[in-house]
Amino acid sequence: MKMRVLLVLSIFLFSLMTPFLGSSSAQGPAEMEVLGTAVNPANNHTYHLLSASSWEDAADAARGLDGFLTTIDDAEENQWLFETFASFDNQSRHLWTGLSDANQDGSYRWHDGSPFYYNNWGDSQPSEGGDEDYVHIASTNMGNILPATWNDLENDPQYFPVYGVVEVGEGADFSLRFDGESDHVEVPHDDSLNISNSLYLSAMVYPYSTDGIHFIAMKGDYGWGMYLNNGNLGYASEYSLSKHPTSNSTVDDNTWSHVEIEFIESVGGEFRINGEPAGLISAEESLLPLGDFGSNDCFTSGDACDELYIGSMGAGCECNYFEGMLDNISIGSSLENSSERLWVSNWSFGEGEGSITMDHEGREGTVFGADWVMPDGTIVAQAIELDNDADYYIESAQAGDQLLFYGDVDDMTKEMYFNMFSWGDFGKDPITIDVYIAHDRVPSSWDHDAYYEAEFSYMWESWSWPEEGNWWFVLVPREDVEDVTIALTWVVADPPPALSEMTELINGIPVTGQSIDSNRQTPFEDRILYYYVNVTEPLSSLSVETYDGEGNINLGLSWLTVPDPFDQWFDIFEPGFIEEDISMEDSKMSWSNGPGNEEMATIYDIEPGLYYVSAYTYQRASDFTIKASFTYAPDNIEPEDAIELTPGVAYGPLSGYDGLYQYFTIDVPADTERLEVDLSEGYGEATLFMKYLEAPDAGNYDHLSGSPGAGDKIGFNDPTPGTWYILVYTDEIFANTMITASFEDRYVWSYDGTPIQLFNGEEITGMDAPAGEELYFFIELENPAEYLEITTFGGEGSLYLEGEGNQLFMNWDDDWGEEWSVEEDKGDGNDGKTGGRQGGMPSMDFTSVPVFETSYGEGTEQYMFVSMPANGRFDITLIATEDVTDVGLVANWFESDIPPVDPNPVDPVDPIEAQSCEEIASEEMKSIDADKDGVISLREYQEVFDEDFTAFDEIDLNSDGELEFREVVQEICSCDNELMIVFSQIATFDRISVEVMTSQAYVNTYNFVEMDTNSDDVLTYEELEVAVLLCTTTFDAFDGDGDGVPDKDDAFPDDPDESVDTDGDGVGDNADIAPSVANDVIYSSGAVLFVMLVGVLVFFLRSNNGTQKSNEWNTSQEMPAFDERMMGLEEKSLPSIDQTAYAPVSEQPNLFESYSPASTEPSIAFSEVSELFSSNTQQAPPAELMGMFDANGNEFIEYPSGSGVNWTRGDATQPWSQD
Repeated sequence: MKMRVLLVLSIFLFSLMTPFLGSSSAQGPAEMEVLGTAVNPANNHTYHLLSASSWEDAADAARGLDGFLTTIDDAEENQWLFETFASFDNQSRHLWTGLSDANQDGSYRWHDGSPFYYNNWGDSQPSEGGDEDYVHIASTNMGNILPATWNDLENDPQYFPVYGVVEVGEGADFSLRFDGESDHVEVPHDDSLNISNSLYLSAMVYPYSTDGIHFIAMKGDYGWGMYLNNGNLGYASEYSLSKHPTSNSTVDDNTWSHVEIEFIESVGGEFRINGEPAGLISAEESLLPLGDFGSNDCFTSGDACDELYIGSMGAGCECNYFEGMLDNISIGSSLENSSERLWVSNWSFGEGEGSITMDHEGREGTVFGADWVMPDGTIVAQAIELDNDADYYIESAQAGDQLLFYGDVDDMTKEMYFNMFSWGDFGKDPITIDVYIAHDRVPSSWDHDAYYEAEFSYMWESWSWPEEGNWWFVLVPREDVEDVTIALTWVVADPPPALSEMTELINGIPVTGQSIDSNRQTPFEDRILYYYVNVTEPLSSLSVETYDGEGNINLGLSWLTVPDPFDQWFDIFEPGFIEEDISMEDSKMSWSNGPGNEEMATIYDIEPGLYYVSAYTYQRASDFTIKASFTYAPDNIEPEDAIELTPGVAYGPLSGYDGLYQYFTIDVPADTERLEVDLSEGYGEATLFMKYLEAPDAGNYDHLSGSPGAGDKIGFNDPTPGTWYILVYTDEIFANTMITASFEDRYVWSYDGTPIQLFNGEEITGMDAPAGEELYFFIELENPAEYLEITTFGGEGSLYLEGEGNQLFMNWDDDWGEEWSVEEDKGDGNDGKTGGRQGGMPSMDFTSVPVFETSYGEGTEQYMFVSMPANGRFDITLIATEDVTDVGLVANWFESDIPPVDPNPVDPVDPIEAQSCEEIASEEMKSIDADKDGVISLREYQEVFDEDFTAFDEIDLNSDGELEFREVVQEICSCDNELMIVFSQIATFDRISVEVMTSQAYVNTYNFVEMDTNSDDVLTYEELEVAVLLCTTTFDAFDGDGDGVPDKDDAFPDDPDESVDTDGDGVGDNADIAPSVANDVIYSSGAVLFVMLVGVLVFFLRSNNGTQKSNEWNTSQEMPAFDERMMGLEEKSLPSIDQTAYAPVSEQPNLFESYSPASTEPSIAFSEVSELFSSNTQQAPPAELMGMFDANGNEFIEYPSGSGVNWTRGDATQPWSQD
């Protein structure tokens, strides 16, 4: 009974709990309901608030309501959503957005496919890793996450409900953007694209310019197509563009237009633009070319050339590319005698990413270069946030990818740095990445605040006082890249001290009696005094200066925060540090750190606000005065407010900054011989423009002076009477400059050909020269300079400059890396730096080398720069390519502390020896021959060299499909390659002396004196380029001894004096006594004859000698027998026999020993000689060898001579026996 009661009670309790258990789970899509609906007046979009659910269920429900979970584009929309739904029906609600990174952690995408740009993350959000992939707008009670900010959650959070917000409408719309140079889409041919009877073409177009021809689409090789011709809509009805029909109205640039072409073949049709008729197409023009024209490229390549092209003029011409955006391209037709339109291919570009796009039939098109964009031109890329001072690693990216990043930079940021580098580029061809940057908007190639071309995938850039908010970076690699690291760092300024802790500076009122008493041990905070200036209206510039008193004071002037002199890249407390005027061109901060107390810091383009001043010292400064000065914006910033100058009277001082235009006028009376307008004094960089009767600007002027510095001048003869307008402008800053307009006597330039000496900063103006004339100038540098710049300016015509002199080249001590070290700072002022025993910098010296420079620029505005010119003479030549008049020229340089360097040092130098082409060929062979089989296969070759390198077949001389070593040598040692190989190793700054070049070893024959076309004893790269084109290869790798006979036909391939052995006796014909008779026959015959002669002689001697003579022969005196001496058998000193002595000797080294392994087997001759000397058995004398006779008539002989071994025999018929 008890059991039944307990069971009933349990069932009852469970039924009571069921509602509570059900409420803890989110509702599925079928159970969800719409709690409320509202329309956003800002975008007129309808939004629904759903009941609580998981993110995925809310997303499914949104699709059922013809929408997506909401996409938030800006702060205003985010705030409207929060205010409308976060407290709907007086209940606090967390709201699901459409943002998620569920597919890839950190790569966020909106539910409708829109790229992720705007964000409003809460504190420490989003979370890293885990399952929190779905973003909601926080309501109340979220701790440190403020209401209306964003937080990421898991799909179905259990700790509080989240309500989905649906935005009704279609998903993201994408377009393709084409660059007008090479971007296009190719669609392979199929039979359905063979259209007949009628044609309908339609597209949405957004041309960036209507100038020229922009093809929208074309079929095959000059087939049917649609394009814009100077804004008119055209139809490609045949090959000739001039015969194509075009519309009678045009489309606008930089706006979307709907264009249509529709006709029936051989009947006619019409153009329509934005739904309005725009002209007729006649029956004669209503043609449907198939696109099989057979243009030259298609014919020679053999390609079918039948693809459908979007954004370019088909297969027959790589030209007339579309520049702008395209969308919704439609191609249709209709059956004969039917008005029903049949859609052949519709391209809506709905993918938004990737290199493949598809039409409504699933037909694939390959995207070449074109960018995915939103209809407003914004690039399609998922934004990735960069945290402050944190590296972000890009594993790989394809060419043309648009990588989008942003950093949320704080207010009061004083410095921002962007850094990018790639370890993956090392050892490979350099890859360039285009970087576009913008503030608070996504940049593009046509809309950005800054653009950088990051060569080698490297970039480092900094900005001072960037605006707060999102800074966007778009990275577009030009080729596939790997292992790229980027980082964005920003440094927030410390807040300034309270105003009560600083002294206020008022315009023009000196503050006297200021002092700082400090020494090396004084803390930083006691070495500085703070001031502030309250600016209440815009100023042209704000200056703060110090003067009077004793010691050494320094100044810093800054906006927003106090300048911190102890947080600079330079060490202002380093002994001996002097910097006369360190200024930051961003006009937000300026420093002045010269000696003494006379300092001035100035910033420009001043907005109202507080500006802060630091006066500091690292020694002491006493009783100095400090004063602030305001320069108000000038009144002549518009042409109508131009200030009229009085002839000959200076006006000023002037100051200017980037963006400030200052206008003046001068009235020129009739008969004025010459007008001169001169900027003088002051500092900075200024430019003068002049125009008759109207105000000039940078693109519209009659006269211009762009000489370096603030001292520009314009002068010309016979000015037109009337009012001349003058514009003073800078894209940097200038100050304390005076302007003077004056009437002068006519100036006539005369030149007798004598070089004119130039002095630092002194202009030469009014120069004239006819086309082809050269004017000569020179500079004498007493000491080497840090730089030298030559500038021409003003006047009319066209010219260029050439400069020739010497330049310093640094030679560091080879051992400096071992000597230079950093130890613990011992407080000795060296910061722990030591340099070997001396404790100084690593030693280095300088070499003076020749340098030749040319200028760059346009017209008469030319510029030439030389880094570290050496002491001595530097020659400059002005060459007029057109008639030039009233041209000015100025040279500026800054001398260094380097002492003069002897351009012709007497110290001996080690001879320069370049690696020979044979040695390089051997190294290349070993490197490329991967399988070490002694030859290079086509596969091995292609793995190393790309298709732009020398073709394999050109090197494979015997066409056997392999490269032997001799073939490699022949290619590398051709005259052009050999010249470049040697020059590249020994040239300095693309120059080398003829003497050094001649001293190298070559396999070809050259005349370097003739190569030196200007006879200056120096070979330049330009001269060598000409020589390479004219040289003749005399070297033959297949003729080892260089005697003109190929090795395969040369009996003596290593002997340049022999090539033929007619009798085959191993002796060349040139050295052979009888070339047609073998030498062994001659030697044998000679030996027999010789023996016979000796026998006759011995017989004669024996028949004429008596007993006395015989006794004399038997004396004990040890001396070689006569016949032994006569036959050369006396003891001799035998030389040691070396195996290498038997190797062929050649005047030219064997090129192939470096690669072919040398034989380790001894030669036959060496083996025989070795056996002879190593035998322990005494060999009997030859039978034909004749000895002496003793008293008994026996013949005896010592053999070998001097060995002490005697041999005897009875007569010449018997063998010798050892005694």
